[in-house]
Amino acid sequence: MKKLLTWTAVSLLTTALLDPVIYSMLEKPISWFRDLLMLAGGAGCLYLLVRFRHDL
Repeated sequence: MKKLLTWTAVSLLTTALLDPVIYSMLEKPISWFRDLLMLAGGAGCLYLLVRFRHDL
């Protein structure tokens, strides 16, 4: 479970940060709502990792 949460948090946060850069290079409109959802999901996974660090 710990590896899954770690992998999910890292991939969501990385995607949320790099997605606007890639879309701006392609000159396409940036979906900020999707990026904010990915950022919130990654932060939520990190929160769960810290909150239950002794139980995982």
